[in-house]
Amino acid sequence: MQLTDDEIREILIKQKKRKRRQQRMRRRITLLFIVILIIGAAVTVLVMHSRGNGVGILPAKGVIFIDPGHGGSDPGSASDGRNEKDDNLVFAIAVKKALARQGFRVIMSRTGDEDVERARRGELANESGAQLMVSFHRNKSNGKGQGVEVFIPSDSSRESQLLGMSVFDALISCGFKERSIRTGTLESEKEDYEELAAAEMPCCLVEVGFIDNKDDNKLFDDNLRTNAKAVATAINDTFTELYAPEEAEKAEESAEQ
Repeated sequence: MQLTDDEIREILIKQKKRKRRQQRMRRRITLLFIVILIIGAAVTVLVMHSRGNGVGILPAKGVIFIDPGHGGSDPGSASDGRNEKDDNLVFAIAVKKALARQGFRVIMSRTGDEDVERARRGELANESGAQLMVSFHRNKSNGKGQGVEVFIPSDSSRESQLLGMSVFDALISCGFKERSIRTGTLESEKEDYEELAAAEMPCCLVEVGFIDNKDDNKLFDDNLRTNAKAVATAINDTFTELYAPEEAEKAEESAEQ
């Protein structure tokens, strides 16, 4: 059957309309795909940023207080132009990042070269609602000392002992030599460090090698991320041991209600 001019024109018009609809549909699908990609990328950035800062979209596993010792006008120990306060901050930041990746919210007593009184550090830990506190330092002994030493409060609570031992073992596994886990301070066995005395949660102070020992400094510098990850894992293991059973019990009680 032969089509009339009007019929042909109508078919052509319908074809053009169909093509326009198809083009609009493709544009919509493309736009939707782009929007989905943008949203996905934005969510990824937010998650990575929040984890890096110790906070997250999902509730944090727990709160850990990290104290880089000394700072500001108090350089701590020094050797060959190297200041303890700087090493403490570098190590603390590395541990914070490792803990954040494990889902913790991490609070620090200082994030720059700031003066913070020792007792105030423990008070800040209390105010933050932290469940564990670790203070990082470096030792010095005229080039004769080497290794890791950990101090815990003189009340020698099981919780602080567990935390101190876990961090101690973690650093030994990274190659540092063993020294001791003990109460008191470097100067006196009868007094606690002020930050530990003020803290109301399980806590410890860690001397991460000797700043005037070349072998300790090499371990500290070359294995910074490995050391920090090991310490973060030790803190996580301690947290799980102390608080996971409690959380599981709460969840069980909530389910029963």
